[in-house]
Amino acid sequence: MKTPEFVVSTLPHVHSGNSVRRMMLHLIIALVPAVAAATLVFGPAALRVAAVAMVSAVFWDAVLQKLFNRRLAIDDLSAAAGGLILAMLLPAYMPWWVVALGTLVMLLLGKHVYGGLGCNPFNGVLIAYVALLLSYPEHVNNWPVPTSDLMMTQNSPLMELKENGAAYLADTFPWQHLFLGSTLITGAIGEISKVAVLAGGLFLILRRQISWTIPVSYLAGLSGFASIFWLLDPDTYASPLFHLLAGGSLLTAFFIATDWTTSPVTRCGMALFGLTCGVLTVAIRMWSQWPEGAYFSVFMLSMLTPAFDKIRPRVFGSNFKQ
Repeated sequence: MKTPEFVVSTLPHVHSGNSVRRMMLHLIIALVPAVAAATLVFGPAALRVAAVAMVSAVFWDAVLQKLFNRRLAIDDLSAAAGGLILAMLLPAYMPWWVVALGTLVMLLLGKHVYGGLGCNPFNGVLIAYVALLLSYPEHVNNWPVPTSDLMMTQNSPLMELKENGAAYLADTFPWQHLFLGSTLITGAIGEISKVAVLAGGLFLILRRQISWTIPVSYLAGLSGFASIFWLLDPDTYASPLFHLLAGGSLLTAFFIATDWTTSPVTRCGMALFGLTCGVLTVAIRMWSQWPEGAYFSVFMLSMLTPAFDKIRPRVFGSNFKQ
């Protein structure tokens, strides 16, 4: 009878069954409702931008892995998922070459120069978005006209807030149109239907791909800070409901701020990170030249992620932190 072998191996001894490919697949599935809603509003142009972003991202990932002498691993879907998130931040009629350039910047400056997947200190999607916004503002801010001839304005809701003030918003942008999506309102692909984005975010939480802490704290910080100024002067400052439903607030809460690599890992760090990102979002919208502050807030505060991770509760009766 053969004696059983005693095998010694490194941790972990029990695998959760999760993997990078599984996580990225869930992320792509979660964004399908938002892409479908944007396609209904803008037509096939929105689907084209999403497809170009995903295909070009996979292509550049393979090329850069070859140039950096790394193992070819495009089947983990990380590049495709990143490309799809970048597409959510762009207009539906963005030229294909600008989209492809954006995915190159995303993967080169947001992933491979730092050593590959999981080594980047900044969100590659936000690096690409900022680079495109500064280099090609005429394309990034070129909001497409939806399929309806009854469109209320050719500007996004946040642009109208910046140009015309809060008193102009109530009749122009009913909350039902902002939440459900409408052919009367324009914006980026991922900013059209908030209910579609919310459905995708809840799917990720229920599948335990992201924690609820960052989305809830982000939305609480955004709505709480906006409420202060709205209560003081509602004719000048927009309501917290408008800030929640306009622009990329929900997209940021569930898909941008929760980036696995650049967000805090401790519960307290997550809460403070989300809260400060929400506050900074409203501050940028109100007092800067940029109408949208959601993406900039996460981009800037991700630099403080190591500091947020050091904030931990002190163990009772001990001089050490948990």
